[in-house]
Amino acid sequence: MAENYARSYAPVGPVMKRFHESNAAFRGIMGPYGSGKSTGCVVEILRRAGQQVKAPDGRRYSRWAVVRNTYPELKTTALKTWSEWIPLDYGKYTQDKPIRHYIRTADLDLEVYFIALDVPDDIRKFGGIEFTGIWLNEAREIPRTILNAAMGRIGRYPGPNRGGITWTGVIADTNPPDNESWWYKMAEQETPRNWEFFRQPSGMAPDAENLMWLGQSKESILWTLDDPRRLALGRAYYERVEQGADPDFAKVYVHGEYGFVADGLPVYPSYRDSIHCSQTGIEPVPGLPLLLGADFGLTPAAIIGQHLADGRWLILNEFVTEDMGITRFAENLRKYIAIQYPDHVVGRGWGDPAGNQRSQSDERTAIEILNHATGWRWSPAGNTNDLGIRLEVVKNTLNRLVDGKPGLLISPKCTVLRKGFAGKYTRKFIKNTANEQLHEDPVKNKFSHPHDALQYLLLGGGEYSAIIGRSLKRQKGVWDPRSGRLVDPMTGRPFDAGNVRIASGLDFNVYT
Repeated sequence: MAENYARSYAPVGPVMKRFHESNAAFRGIMGPYGSGKSTGCVVEILRRAGQQVKAPDGRRYSRWAVVRNTYPELKTTALKTWSEWIPLDYGKYTQDKPIRHYIRTADLDLEVYFIALDVPDDIRKFGGIEFTGIWLNEAREIPRTILNAAMGRIGRYPGPNRGGITWTGVIADTNPPDNESWWYKMAEQETPRNWEFFRQPSGMAPDAENLMWLGQSKESILWTLDDPRRLALGRAYYERVEQGADPDFAKVYVHGEYGFVADGLPVYPSYRDSIHCSQTGIEPVPGLPLLLGADFGLTPAAIIGQHLADGRWLILNEFVTEDMGITRFAENLRKYIAIQYPDHVVGRGWGDPAGNQRSQSDERTAIEILNHATGWRWSPAGNTNDLGIRLEVVKNTLNRLVDGKPGLLISPKCTVLRKGFAGKYTRKFIKNTANEQLHEDPVKNKFSHPHDALQYLLLGGGEYSAIIGRSLKRQKGVWDPRSGRLVDPMTGRPFDAGNVRIASGLDFNVYT
């Protein structure tokens, strides 16, 4: 065990300095990549532990939890940063879940629990332990319910027999979330009493924090902290991150602004929130009927839009539900549109073609129920439920420009749909029994349902005909060695052999 260990620390900038100086019950700090947020939170735990009043036995007692959303991220981020400041061979370190580090010095008695939200044992223990303080690492990924639970676990250790509590609270760090997150609402709209939020400047700003520690070499680390050459190396770090990056990515991770963050491989990589989402809102065009797309099931969703004469689509709103039958969904959708758009009529609605099948418990189809309950005209979307075609109609509309305007413009009211576009509606790999990768399908989650509804809206609203009309003129086919046939790369379906004319190699011109 390392008996003698010392590190020096100075706040990386004025924002971090104010974070340390605050005594608020909740303190959150937000900033770009590499701005020293996690290090500041590690040091804050050590500072507050050292400031605890001594117990009658002369020791300063405190107990902290470090919380991260998943176990792998806990080990590679929060625990890694912690170990850079407090080596894991200092004190007693156990890898039993939850991971625990017990630090005992001449007058310090500090317990730190590292808790992952995807480990059931960690969650159970988190709910039964009394803490002095809690650190929520990358708080944008942590549900509000965990924050509520954290506020209920602090302020209960140490007890009066061990000196009592000098300070108690929750600290949190994060890269910028989107403006629908609990962080945004509490930091920018309704901040609770005795809560404080701190926002670090952009990595490209003149007052960017932590430049003196980013991208340094063994030579530059010896220069003074304010040496222009040293600061230039830190600035170069952000310049490298920004070069070639997606504007939305740079907005969040370089400039530290609120924005949407992708969780995986987006289904629609051509989507740009700054282009396809109106920054000022969208009002429905007077006299133009509303068009609807709906996805059925136990989590039905509807998308409300208008199709302009020039071919552009305005996506005005979404109606997203959970655990709702089709009849109640139809009734609630009718009431919602009557309230939101009293001066507009609904022209047509389209749904999942599977909704034209009769259920075993009710001889009526979902389409028939919608027609009856809403009084609007509903039909199956197109002549196919082929996923490839459904995705293609959306991609085709996203990539369309009409007089410099996007072919698909989304209202900021469509929060779930918009998050899906920005990276929450992602793909997953599908494998067969031999563990061979076959293809990728969108993940089914709360973001997929409104996206399915959008696909049906565009299919029924005329985009299907545009896709089919284009494919009838000329298609590119690829050879599938498994089936020994020429297939459509969009759908994976074989072409009619009688309509195939081989051009050369494995690239074919297909005329149908």
